[in-house]
Amino acid sequence: MKRVLTITVVLFWCLMNVLLLRRQLRAPPPPLAFQTVTTITEPTEEWWGIFYRGEKIGYAGQKITPNGQGYLIQDSSVLRLNLLGTVQTVKTRMATTATQDWTLKQFDFDLQSNEVRFKARGIIEGSTLQLEIDSGGYVSKKTLPMARPPYLLAALKPYVVTQNFELGTEQLFPTFDPSTLSQQITTVTVEGRERIKVGDRMEPALRIRQRFKGISVISWVDGQGRTLKEETPAGFSLVKQNPEQAKTLPQTRSISLDLITQTAVPTQTPIVDPGSKRLLKLKLSGFNLTSFVLTGDRQRLDGDILEIQREDLSEIRSYKIPLQDQRLASYLQSTPFLQSDHPEIRGLAQRVLRGETDAVKAAERIREWIYNNLAKEPTVSIPNALEVLHTKRGDCNEHAVLFNALARAAGIPAKTVVGLVYLRGAFYYHAWSEIWLGRWVSVDSVLNQFPADITHVKFLEGEIDRQIDILQLIGNIKIQVVEMS
Repeated sequence: MKRVLTITVVLFWCLMNVLLLRRQLRAPPPPLAFQTVTTITEPTEEWWGIFYRGEKIGYAGQKITPNGQGYLIQDSSVLRLNLLGTVQTVKTRMATTATQDWTLKQFDFDLQSNEVRFKARGIIEGSTLQLEIDSGGYVSKKTLPMARPPYLLAALKPYVVTQNFELGTEQLFPTFDPSTLSQQITTVTVEGRERIKVGDRMEPALRIRQRFKGISVISWVDGQGRTLKEETPAGFSLVKQNPEQAKTLPQTRSISLDLITQTAVPTQTPIVDPGSKRLLKLKLSGFNLTSFVLTGDRQRLDGDILEIQREDLSEIRSYKIPLQDQRLASYLQSTPFLQSDHPEIRGLAQRVLRGETDAVKAAERIREWIYNNLAKEPTVSIPNALEVLHTKRGDCNEHAVLFNALARAAGIPAKTVVGLVYLRGAFYYHAWSEIWLGRWVSVDSVLNQFPADITHVKFLEGEIDRQIDILQLIGNIKIQVVEMS
C-alpha cells in the first residue's frame, strides 16, 4: 500500500507559530490591575512548553537584550514530531537584531532535522532585504524588495504592549518569517484584559490576536509582552514554564499523536481505484473559497462544487526540448530552492534523459528516476533540490522540487503545486508538480503518477513562501464526494 507523504515543513511552520485559533471576538472584561511598560530596559528571558492536544512535544525559549541601538532577540526550540510513526527531533535557533521600534535589522536562522540542515541570514539594506541561504552545501543569494522594514512575529507582542494600543483597534504590520522566507501583512488586535491560569497561579494578561495568511493566533501576554500562553482548537498550545520544566521532555517512543494523520481530512464516501477514473466532483466547505484560485487547467469550480478531470496524455502535443518560449521563462529559471543551473543538477538531467528530446518522454524518464531513487520519508526541512539530490530521501515536497529542478534543467517548464490527495480513506496535505505540455499537466513523482489521479485537489502553486497559505485550510476544510466516474 502506498505511504502517505505530506507537506511536513508546512505543518512544522504551523506548529511553530501556534496557529489556527478561530473564535468570536467578545467585549473586553472589566479592567484588571495591570501595568504595561513603555520600553524594555533590562534583559528578559522566557521559556515555554509546546503541546499537541495535551501531549508535550517540545519546548521553546526566547531572550531579549536591550543594547542601546535596539534589541538582540535570541530564539530557540526543540521539537519531537511524530510523522507517520517516525519521531523526528527538530532544532531551531535564530538571532535577530531589531531597531528601537522593533523592526528588523538582521537575522541568522538555523534549522536542523536529522541529517538535514537549513540556514538563512538576512540584513536590511535600504529598501531591500539581502538574503543568503545555505542548504545542501549550496549557498545562494536573493534580494527581496521591502516597502518598509518588516517586523518579526516574535517581536510584535513586546512592541504592541509598549504602545498601549486602544482595545479592539486593528493595527497592521509588515512581517517576515525567516523559516519560510515569506512576507505578509499581520493584523494585531489587543482584544481585552483577563486573568488566566499559568501553572498554579492566576495571572493578569492582555489577550492579543494576530492574523496573517488567512489564519488567526491568540496570545496572552503580561505587561512586558512576555507570552504566558497560546492555544488553538487544532490542538497546538504553548504554555509558560520555568527553564527546567520546559526542557523536560518525554521519551521519544512515548510521542503518540501523529501530526500528519491528525490533520487529514476525512470523507464518508470511499474512492476506490482512483487511478482508473477520469472525473471527480467534490463539495467543499468550511473555508473561504475565494481565498484560492480553484479554476484552471483540469479543475473547475461552480459554486461550492469542484470538478476535476484527469488529463489525457494521448491528447497532448509534445515538443522538442529545450522549450524556447519567453512567456514561460520564469518556469525554467533557477531559484535558491530549485537550482536547475547547478552543474550537479544539469549533469544528472543529461544522464537521466540519455539524449531524449521529446518533452513527454523526457518527463517520463525524470519521474521514473525520482520515484526509483528517492526514499519515501517524512522530512522536516525547507525543500531544496540540491540537498534532496545529496540525501536522496524526503516526502512529497522533496520529490517535487528535485523533479522540477531536473525538468527545468532539461528545458521543460515546471512548478510545484500544493493541495490534498486521497489515500487510505482520507484526504492528506500533499505537493506535486505541473509541467508545460501545451497546457499545465500534473505529475506526482512520489506516487509515480503521470498524470496525477483525480483525487489531487490543487489549491495553490509556488515555493515554500506561497505554500504556507494552505494553513488556513487545516482544521477547517470539509470535503464531500458528489460524483466520480
